[in-house]
Amino acid sequence: MTSQTYTTTLTHFTNFLTCYIHTLLYLRALYPPATFAPSRFHNTSVHQSRHPAVCTWIADAVSAVHSELLAGTVARIAIVIYHLSPPPPSPPGGSNSPQGKTTAAPQGSPKILERFLLDVSRFPVISPRERDREIDLARDPLSPSSPGVSLSNPSSSNDAPPKASATPLDKDVEANLSEQYRAALISLHTRCARLGPLPKGCGFNVSMELRDDAEVDPPIGGRAGAEQGVWIPAQESLQRTGRKGAAGSGTGTGTGTGESEVVGEGEGGDLGGVRVTPIRTVQAGVFKFETWVEEGRAKFEGGDK
Repeated sequence: MTSQTYTTTLTHFTNFLTCYIHTLLYLRALYPPATFAPSRFHNTSVHQSRHPAVCTWIADAVSAVHSELLAGTVARIAIVIYHLSPPPPSPPGGSNSPQGKTTAAPQGSPKILERFLLDVSRFPVISPRERDREIDLARDPLSPSSPGVSLSNPSSSNDAPPKASATPLDKDVEANLSEQYRAALISLHTRCARLGPLPKGCGFNVSMELRDDAEVDPPIGGRAGAEQGVWIPAQESLQRTGRKGAAGSGTGTGTGTGESEVVGEGEGGDLGGVRVTPIRTVQAGVFKFETWVEEGRAKFEGGDK
């Protein structure tokens, strides 16, 4: 096994996050089951989307999150499931303006149904020169090592030998940490099975909440080191305000499809949800994060179903 450094351990975490998102999309039925391939990751059953555009979007989003984790700016990561409410009725006469020009049909506002949170606020903030120094992840000698099968290698029902492929994403993960990831994925399956069904036509997004630190700036607007065009401000109903030393600026940012720019029903109104269900706490040495799901008010109103 290769030495465990902050850089390699953070890469293992973002690989886990990639798998977490793919499997979550399958468990919450955001796409048809046939569009997912069964696989194994950290010796447990998971699912990976087969659609190239979905895979690319998730990979780009996780890459952007990884950059911010390295910078030590992230407090929470959220996979947000939303449903667009019906647009307001068109004025009499159709969608043409009085000047005879055709205008785009208005889009409904997003209703936040569920947020799957990963609280990474306890991740250490490491200087660049210390990131490749070996760290101790509190190895558990009684924990069996996980053989590891690549998430990119779907399981097959036949006994044909697997084709040559890239290095498995769960290779060289410290045994205790691998078991923790495995338990988190199993808990995700268990908790999702207890959640009520979602309406058809839901979408998802990835957002971040930044650390409560005046020195942490959102990765938007040309901030030094930020990837241009990746992050946009989250809608106000998912914004936190009152960051220390930052007057009136929210700490939420979201990867952008445009829908997340629509203002919600009130600043911070969708944070916390109306029902919170813990999923799993993962801890190995200096790495610790908690996962849970928040079910939003809109999910129980029934107006979008």
